[in-house]
Amino acid sequence: QFSLFAAISLANGVSVAAVAPTSSPSISSVPSSQPSETPSTQPSSIPSAQPSSMPSESPSSQPSSMPSESPSSIPSSMPSETPSSMPSESPSSQPSSMPSSMPSCTPTESPTPPEETFLFYPDWSNGGDGCLNDGNEPDYMAVNPGAYMSSTLDKCCTTYFGWNYHGCMGLLDDTCARELWYPDWEGDNVGCLRDGEEPYYMTANSMAYLFSSRADCCSEHYEWNYDDCVGAAATTSGLYYPDWTSGDNICKNDGKAPDYMVKNPSYWLHATLTPCCEANFAWNLQECTGTTETLTSGLYFPDWDGTNTGCLNDGTQPDYMSKNPDMWMHATLAECCDENYSWDLSTCLGGAAATGTSKWFMDYVANKCVQDCVGASPCGGLAESWDLMYDSQSSCCDERNWWNANCDA
Repeated sequence: QFSLFAAISLANGVSVAAVAPTSSPSISSVPSSQPSETPSTQPSSIPSAQPSSMPSESPSSQPSSMPSESPSSIPSSMPSETPSSMPSESPSSQPSSMPSSMPSCTPTESPTPPEETFLFYPDWSNGGDGCLNDGNEPDYMAVNPGAYMSSTLDKCCTTYFGWNYHGCMGLLDDTCARELWYPDWEGDNVGCLRDGEEPYYMTANSMAYLFSSRADCCSEHYEWNYDDCVGAAATTSGLYYPDWTSGDNICKNDGKAPDYMVKNPSYWLHATLTPCCEANFAWNLQECTGTTETLTSGLYFPDWDGTNTGCLNDGTQPDYMSKNPDMWMHATLAECCDENYSWDLSTCLGGAAATGTSKWFMDYVANKCVQDCVGASPCGGLAESWDLMYDSQSSCCDERNWWNANCDA
């Protein structure tokens, strides 16, 4: 072996001897303070105990088999497409901030569905000048309803639009619920209120505790005291109801209507007697309304319990006829006989039969329509029980003798 020396002229004029690197470098326990600009392609087999503070911009594609016991507090912006098979046992207490955009404004007779129970919130959007309860409140209000939302329109308008209170109160359609009902558990606990003073937990969970109608609230929380809760005693006083238990078959207004009628007054209770009787005792209408004797006086009825050959008007008709005079009673003898004894009309009419009914019938012998009377033409004698009667000669000809141009001559 030999060493190659070369003289190198530096800028300062000092000559230094350059030496080729040895093939057996020294191993120092203290690393050089002047690291090489061209590091070795063979990394050390003994890595440093102090990792670099500048991590690589290209991390390994093979993650560590020993994950950290303290995961990052900043979750990934790219969540897994396969969610956990073990969902949380404590779901969020804040329901969706986007409920139905078309809630019903007319309370139902059934308990209030959740989508109809919306709190009032101040509409601070461009053009907004009042309170709404359409379920479209901003998210920050939805997650903190106790701070921004109210169960009554009045409270919302007073709190946020006192300077325009009247305009705020008239902003919503009159058919919409302006106050929501809640159970008065912290008061007398016998009914529901809608004064906007419900506890915070009820406001924060309106779907469970607030109702669009008083009846729904009472039905849900005060079934044992329903009548008093809905104020039934006051609203049903003096109204008529069908009395089906006493056997009288009439309507009464003594305040003793059954509970199921009180709970549905629009169906069972009536402001006056006649509509109640017509709806429930049409077959006993006259007795129910107390007009039986007056309406049936002098009317004719078929004498089926007597000789059964004619009609009478002596006031001895059976009760079922008196109770339904429109069906069984008639203003004239002829009407009663035509309706009930057409097969033996002459006998039913008796003395009246001698003069006939003055109606028209087809005389097939004369080949024309004649009048039911005795005398000169157009009388054709008394009609038989089987003859079809008409009010006019022309109607008789049109129906029974239309081919004969001389029928009504």
